[in-house]
Amino acid sequence: MSSSLINIAFLGSFSSGKSFLVGGLQGKLEYAPVKDEDGMVSEQYVGLLHSASKASTACPATVVPVDDSADVNATDRGFLRARFTDDPTTWINIGNNPLPAVVAAYTTTDERAIAEGRQATHRDRTVAEVEILLSNPAMPAKLFDLPGTESPHAIHDAIANNAWIDADCFIFVTQAIRTLSAPDLALIQRLHAHHRGSRKKVLWVMTGIDRAAMANWEGQPEWKDALEQNNEYLRANFPSPPGIRDSFVGPDGFMAVSPAWEARGIWERDHGNPAVGEKLIAASRMERLRRVVADLIEAGTGSRHLTTVAVEARTVITPRFRVLDELLDSARVPLAQLANERTDLERRHRQLKSAIESVRDQLESALRDHIRRVEKSFRGLDDHLRTELEAQIQVADLTKDAQRLELEFRQSQVLQSWLSATDNRPERVWHREFESFVEGTLTTVRSTLADTAPQDSLGELAGRVDLDQLRIPPSQKYRADTQDLIQRISGVLGLSTAVVGGIAAVTGVLSGGMIAIPAGITIAAGLAYEGLRRRKGRSTALDHLRQEWISGLDEVVHQYSQSYLAIAALRGQEVVTRAVELLSERRDELSRKMILVETRLSEPDNVDKNAVVAALEPYCTAGQELLDQLEKLSQRVGLRG
Repeated sequence: MSSSLINIAFLGSFSSGKSFLVGGLQGKLEYAPVKDEDGMVSEQYVGLLHSASKASTACPATVVPVDDSADVNATDRGFLRARFTDDPTTWINIGNNPLPAVVAAYTTTDERAIAEGRQATHRDRTVAEVEILLSNPAMPAKLFDLPGTESPHAIHDAIANNAWIDADCFIFVTQAIRTLSAPDLALIQRLHAHHRGSRKKVLWVMTGIDRAAMANWEGQPEWKDALEQNNEYLRANFPSPPGIRDSFVGPDGFMAVSPAWEARGIWERDHGNPAVGEKLIAASRMERLRRVVADLIEAGTGSRHLTTVAVEARTVITPRFRVLDELLDSARVPLAQLANERTDLERRHRQLKSAIESVRDQLESALRDHIRRVEKSFRGLDDHLRTELEAQIQVADLTKDAQRLELEFRQSQVLQSWLSATDNRPERVWHREFESFVEGTLTTVRSTLADTAPQDSLGELAGRVDLDQLRIPPSQKYRADTQDLIQRISGVLGLSTAVVGGIAAVTGVLSGGMIAIPAGITIAAGLAYEGLRRRKGRSTALDHLRQEWISGLDEVVHQYSQSYLAIAALRGQEVVTRAVELLSERRDELSRKMILVETRLSEPDNVDKNAVVAALEPYCTAGQELLDQLEKLSQRVGLRG
């Protein structure tokens, strides 16, 4: 059983130090020096996940805290298990305290590592993701180590997208031996867009300061230069609006840490050098990072996570409780009345079964109306974007990567700031429309459930469904397959399935009020610059390139607005699917109760009603108490907004 209080997603380009930091943060990084044949000592570190100086982690990896009731032995470096792309729903156990070579074999694409470290039957399979279940972690946090920005497998992107959704906060990781790069920029832009919509906390970590500790001309370690440049970059490119507290970069920007120094310090301390050890541990700054994470848990992020868990637990428990509760009611009913109850159950079951599809159509029609109102709010964006960017494009040297990236980033800033500038702009319009849609969906679900409730409890069943239950993503059992979902969204928006499918692949299916458009929604000029330059000269070619950028702004707005509407429709469709799931669960409850009634009617002499009542009453009482406690917990912080 998971015992995490918070979900943290680690982001960064390949070889940014995410995997190394995960082990260090959980206190599972061990310094293990080795001597070569010449007697020279080389540093070696053993952590939870594989890490290397080159691109190494090829699939998402998660470190999951578990309590003592776990079904597996998760001591030491934990229990490794994996899912494969050819059977992505099944976890395969690898084993406890796996050797570093085994972890590398399951988390990288290195052919030699796979041949030496994987079980023979796993060598020809592609790993979708791995988990390490860990008991007694340093932090009660579930840590997602996501692939770098150049992941080659689509399923890894899909899993990573889900991790973005599940994360309570993010840790962006970069190396101290270099400053932020172009891949970092693209990822930070996406993170900024996600933060604007979700308001999730971001922690900035520059790791590996031990590798950049050489003094510069001022006598300061070189990592401080990288730290200063990185922070200046963040504050210059992601400023907070005037009068609004900086919630993205934060007051401190990047935290400089060294998991290696901490692990080395612990080794020195345990090998008779306490002074050296404590100095290294203090210099590592790892304990400060843990305090920041602990503060997040105590200050609210962890509480919100617990609230979400409480709502989800209540949603899972409620239908099972109802079966027991209704079975208890049936056991109290004289056998003579069961025939009438069977007839009533059959009527309610038929009614609900026929209502489910009509409810889906009704809700999708309502969603279409809400989306149309959001679409109208994009009017004027094309003129605004042209006004803001045309002068800058006219003087930019678009043959240079730096200026082109700067222009693309400026374009993203203009689009994002325009979204919520006034009440009639898309972000605020969508928030109102989404809330209205969810409220309307709740009314429809409650009304449909009320029609299937027994006469003596009319309205009670419907009252058990609330907004929080609708905001939970539908379970895998009821979630539509990708092609069906794309077809439905295409029908809502009037877009081609290719367009909707592309957007869905980039964003994943999200739930929530606000929307984060992925970075990179832009039109790259397709002009064959070099060929034109040879024919007409550099100046003329550059002018054509600039004009193509300006002409492409209309297409940028079109792509941006269609992406926004598609994501909005995807979110709305999740609410529709969740509503259908709630109704389907009620239909299944009625089916199970019909079977129970049939059983009693067919074998009346074998049913000891008093024994059934005596057996069920304690469970029903305990179940109701548990649901009441979960309800109180879910209301403590709430999931509104």
